[in-house]
Amino acid sequence: AQCTAYFHQQCVHLSDSLASSMGRRRQNNRKGNKKTSSRGNGEGGDSNESSSNASTTDLPFAIGTRVEVRSENYRGKSASSLRTGTVAGHWRKQKSDGRIAPYLVLMDDGMALYAHRTEALMETTVPPMEVTYNIGCRVECQLAEGEEISEATKWFPGTIIQAHHNWAISPIDTPPYFVRFDYGRERPFWGPADRIREIQSKDKSGRFPTLRFGVGDRVSCYMDSRWVPGKIVQTWYREDEFQDDHAAPYQVLLDTGGFIYSPMDDDDCIMKSTLPPPELRFELGDKVKCRVEGGWEPGIIANIEVLNGERLYPYGIKMDYNGEFVYAPCDNDMFIRKILRFKKGDRVECYTEEDGWVLGEVAETEVDDDDDFSHGQIIPYRVRLDNNDELFVESDDDSCIKYSTSPRVSRAEQNSNGFVHVVSRMLINNEEYDEAQEMLQEKIEVMRSKIKNNSSHTDVAKWRVDLSHFLCYMSEVHQASGSLEDMKLALVEAMVLTKLSNDKSKPHRLLDVTSKLATYATLNGDNRNALRYSEEAILLVKETTHGQDSFRLGSLLIETGKLNVACNMRERGLTQMSDGIDILGRLCGSDNKQVVQANEEYDRICEGERKSDDN
Repeated sequence: AQCTAYFHQQCVHLSDSLASSMGRRRQNNRKGNKKTSSRGNGEGGDSNESSSNASTTDLPFAIGTRVEVRSENYRGKSASSLRTGTVAGHWRKQKSDGRIAPYLVLMDDGMALYAHRTEALMETTVPPMEVTYNIGCRVECQLAEGEEISEATKWFPGTIIQAHHNWAISPIDTPPYFVRFDYGRERPFWGPADRIREIQSKDKSGRFPTLRFGVGDRVSCYMDSRWVPGKIVQTWYREDEFQDDHAAPYQVLLDTGGFIYSPMDDDDCIMKSTLPPPELRFELGDKVKCRVEGGWEPGIIANIEVLNGERLYPYGIKMDYNGEFVYAPCDNDMFIRKILRFKKGDRVECYTEEDGWVLGEVAETEVDDDDDFSHGQIIPYRVRLDNNDELFVESDDDSCIKYSTSPRVSRAEQNSNGFVHVVSRMLINNEEYDEAQEMLQEKIEVMRSKIKNNSSHTDVAKWRVDLSHFLCYMSEVHQASGSLEDMKLALVEAMVLTKLSNDKSKPHRLLDVTSKLATYATLNGDNRNALRYSEEAILLVKETTHGQDSFRLGSLLIETGKLNVACNMRERGLTQMSDGIDILGRLCGSDNKQVVQANEEYDRICEGERKSDDN
């Protein structure tokens, strides 16, 4: 199986000599071959070419009959020379003198002969020349014209570019072979069979030794008045719509992602390229999804630059759903894609050059942009920002887009506490710490004053929730600015407020405060407390997500595992790290930056353990 939906585009046209030579032959041989009304006894004739006393009933040899021809004028040969051919027409006018000939005979060597006497023909059982060589075979032919063929006649080497096994069915239109000779000309070869022979190949495969390039070679192709670099993926390439079994010397995968074929092997059409190839997007073991007959299905990269049959593919992919292999014909999003980290509806933060990090929601994934998709690429995300603008995110990595826990804020809520959450987070991400601290401190003082001066239990409970949120955000400002003591004071107060509440969001706020306390202890070098808070946070994550895998759980397991290793609980730590890496790998892909870093650290820990055991 292989990925479907190729698209092809010619880089140059077939040579004028091929088109013109075939066109002239068809025009000359078909002229006057019209079916007209019956004459005399009802047999069909040619009203403007046959004589008044001529009818096909007088002719014993029907069209298609194999005959031997005896002619004194046949290429200057002696009267005793006999040649075989096929009756191709009746009552044809000679262009040279306008005379009407009863028979047009197409000789096996390609000559059209007008026979004026039935006595010059004799039926034969000799079959037409058999086509024994295939497209791409190296041959040499004797091309002497107007003279007898002898052992001294020169043989001309070339390559078969068309082979018509059923050429005798329509002999006027199609020769047995069309040969591209090494001296530069392309011409039909009609026979006879003893004037063509195969050239023995010097390589072991015995195939196509004269092509200048092989599969995998870097080349440039001339198209649209410019040279475009690419890589040869197949030689002697064919398409179903090719007429007369024609084959193109090369199929090329362009660096831009499209397929073309080069119909000629010369420097006007294709030449060697010194430009380096583009880097492949995926590595061995990466999780991807591929376009197969049933749609898009996940799999894993099993091979890179793999030769399957006579064709080179950038990837071989083992599919998850059936364990079979498919081959991506090119490295673009038409056939193989990265598994995206986010889905429609996810809350995210996106980086823009004008405004830094901004909040929004994924509105669409895998966007087919007209300009980009012409080169086989998609845009990973279309994000609807909280200000109702739209943003297209062109790369699925943490430098462009990342997960956000900040809720969406509507226009009606922009003067509410929720809006302060969003704005403060943006200020922190853009390193505007003083502005963020000033905004949060104002809200914190307002909440403290309301709690102190109000006796309503319902209102106080609500304000405690808001105040704990503001204190958590303030702790992030202190963490980013390096004020660790202020960070601890904010978190301790937030923890007290959270434990006093009984609302539905309490487990989530406990998780936020506990995770931040673990971060504080780690930054302060207190691994024991950091480990204690991290283990509590893992339990809280599982409680809030009902045991489902999540990005937060995977991250916590990795960090907690490293703390356990640092606290000499190596086995538990490695198990947690491995579990966390597996979760993030499934959610974000093996090429995610955090997954790659965690794998490298896991390997370093294991390597250090092995060296310690050896000592």
